[in-house]
Amino acid sequence: MEYLLEGIFTVILRNLTITFLLLLYCCNSNAQSNEEFGRGLILNDPLFESSPISAPLMRGDYSNLPSAASIKQYAPSPGYQGRYGTCTGWATAYSGRTILEAIKHRIKKEQINDSAFSPSFVYNQIRSGSDCSTGASLIEALNCLRNNGDMKLKDFGYDCTKDVTEEDRQKAIPYRILEYREIANRNTQYKHKYLKKSLAESKPVVLAIDCPNSFNRAKELWIPDSSDYKEWGRGHAIAAVSYDDNKFGGAIELMNSWGSQWANKGFTWIRYKDFDYFCKFAFEMIDQAKNDASIPDLSGSLIFKESNGKEMKAKFNGNYFVMEKPYASNTLFELRISNNEPAYVYAFSSDITNKTYKIFPFNDRMVAYLPYRQNNIAIPDEENFNMLDTVKGSSYYCFIYSKKNLNIDSIMTAVESTIGPFNERIMKVLSDIMVNKNDIDFGYKDGINFNAKSNGKVLVPVIIEIRHL
Repeated sequence: MEYLLEGIFTVILRNLTITFLLLLYCCNSNAQSNEEFGRGLILNDPLFESSPISAPLMRGDYSNLPSAASIKQYAPSPGYQGRYGTCTGWATAYSGRTILEAIKHRIKKEQINDSAFSPSFVYNQIRSGSDCSTGASLIEALNCLRNNGDMKLKDFGYDCTKDVTEEDRQKAIPYRILEYREIANRNTQYKHKYLKKSLAESKPVVLAIDCPNSFNRAKELWIPDSSDYKEWGRGHAIAAVSYDDNKFGGAIELMNSWGSQWANKGFTWIRYKDFDYFCKFAFEMIDQAKNDASIPDLSGSLIFKESNGKEMKAKFNGNYFVMEKPYASNTLFELRISNNEPAYVYAFSSDITNKTYKIFPFNDRMVAYLPYRQNNIAIPDEENFNMLDTVKGSSYYCFIYSKKNLNIDSIMTAVESTIGPFNERIMKVLSDIMVNKNDIDFGYKDGINFNAKSNGKVLVPVIIEIRHL
């Protein structure tokens, strides 16, 4: 009996210790000292050179935004990383991943802390050294969330020495994020306008900032010292949760991992001009959208216009769209694509030689997923036109709106090697995953448009033929 009681006491003591640590590091009332706070982001430009990037939307998409937006109500209580170099785990997993989960499932504020994700599950897999003082890459943290997922804080805790087991990895898989993408980098002008778009669309953003000592003393508003405007090279990862054009002359609210006693209960505001200077990289985190099966979950529109602004009208022939009239070779025209539901969007063209040419995404780094309620993209951009080639006959365009990420290069290769007219080759290659024709409503009104219910299928191809002389 004596040994049994001793064992029970040991278990109770261990559980009390774990509970105390969770309270210390997550809720944190008096954890900080006056000593320097931990940071830990490796602010090394080559680490960011291969990061996924967002497609540039049209200028109007960034200007027609509400004067303020916030996802702070979906954030857990600011945690405390201590003096450890774990900020990448806190910003991406504890802040960003928790916010995504709370938004997706509309978790009530009082229940968000219980649903928070562990910063250690991510940090422990990516840290640059063998102990907790070493930093980590923000890109590797985001890759970990996309490829491996995360565990809940209540299951894995905040312990930067804990090994990640195979059992842990299996439990983390359901919590993988769908995508992440760079929305601003060191060379981006007016970085805040891109961050505003993300927050207005309820997408959390994690930041790589160059963090001077004055940030330690931030209050409701961080006002950098005049001597801070130089390259510090002291990287810190942090999350953005709000913006307000009217607060402090225009400012962004940041959620830190230095505890609730820091600044304004763990949050601080930074003015747009200061944000544009001290933010070096900004990444939007994206989760799979929850769809209502009763409404269309794939929809979009396409607009073709001659360089003089005249609309290039098309008719649907039951299988694909055909321009109402032929156009001369070398005709210059605008091409704009939109999607009205989150989707992966791809586009390629072809001619009478059957060769295909990818036109969107613009490069291999660009993420094809367009996550907003509406995304408007000009191809190739708002300043330049497309041009019909000099080969008489027909040019073809195929736009694919998909629920899943596709290997578009393989699809294009398969289309090239298939025999038959362009539209038939597209149908043969995509037949197994195409949305049923009866579930798609094609039409023309101020451009080519469609609405579709996927009903378990993956994609909708929109095909256009342009005859030219």
